[in-house]
Amino acid sequence: MIVDPRDVCPGEGPEKIARALARFSLGEARDDAAFDEGYRALDAFFGPKGEIERREVLAAWLAGEHTDRAAPISATYHMLLARSVDDGGDDDGDDGRLAGVRDCFVTLDRAARRCVVLLSHALVLPEFRRTGLAALLRAAPVALARRALAEAGIDAAQAEILLAAEMEPVDPDDRDTAVRLFAYGRAGFAAIPPAVLPYAQPDFRDTAALGVTPVPVPLVAVVRQVGEEDSADISRAGAASFLRHYQAVHAREVDLAGLALIRDNALAGLAAFEGERVPLLRIPRGPAEIAGLAPLLRSAVMPLYPPAWRGKAPLDPPERELARLVAAWSPG
Repeated sequence: MIVDPRDVCPGEGPEKIARALARFSLGEARDDAAFDEGYRALDAFFGPKGEIERREVLAAWLAGEHTDRAAPISATYHMLLARSVDDGGDDDGDDGRLAGVRDCFVTLDRAARRCVVLLSHALVLPEFRRTGLAALLRAAPVALARRALAEAGIDAAQAEILLAAEMEPVDPDDRDTAVRLFAYGRAGFAAIPPAVLPYAQPDFRDTAALGVTPVPVPLVAVVRQVGEEDSADISRAGAASFLRHYQAVHAREVDLAGLALIRDNALAGLAAFEGERVPLLRIPRGPAEIAGLAPLLRSAVMPLYPPAWRGKAPLDPPERELARLVAAWSPG
């Protein structure tokens, strides 16, 4: 089991975590068969949304073909597979079945003694949802970060570990956009204000083959400062590392000119911010705090990007969109 129970934030629910630890195993994909099984599951869910890299790209990363350990920011790719090891005693053959997948990049800036784990995708298969497995998938990358620091000869106690996740802006018509943020809020994550770091993900499609112009995807930068989850802010360097570490990975597969456009837009917001510590946005833990998602609504986030990046869905005025969100989550 890769996940260390001590790395799971208390907000995830200790009893549920204990049951999940007993029910699931979690290990790395080490061969082509395991990678294929995990990738197929991820691609079935994220592929139709255009939110996963092509199979050949991730397979090359897993094989170490893109890893340059001498680079200023080195990166390694990992895929974790969760399997059922306890079906509750009904003897229906569930043991060993794939239950979930997490993939991520462990990126290391040795000079800054900073390890940023880029949480690419997490998937819990439908029959295993609401079991605590998602919490294990959120916490397991901490152990990968500590291992990377140890292999680099860096004491984890003297280093900075960040978990970084790209999240969709909240859409009142898509409850999952709020549900996912609630889960990350309970897991010790906070959001870098989009106005300070208007981050965007590159277009992962083979745009040359399709003959289309790349369209970056605006996303919210969400971070967990491991060991400092209660901190109300993050250093400027820490905020910038979200972008820089993601782009160190994307540079292996995406047009550099396109990355520069994303970088310029994001860092312009950070350059305009005054101060060395960036206040973080607390992410609501559940529907009772739904109004706290106002700064992460589409109407608040999308105007920070070029019009071509915003998608075709029209934007409500922020106050009207917030009212729609609150109404969508009102009891009854």
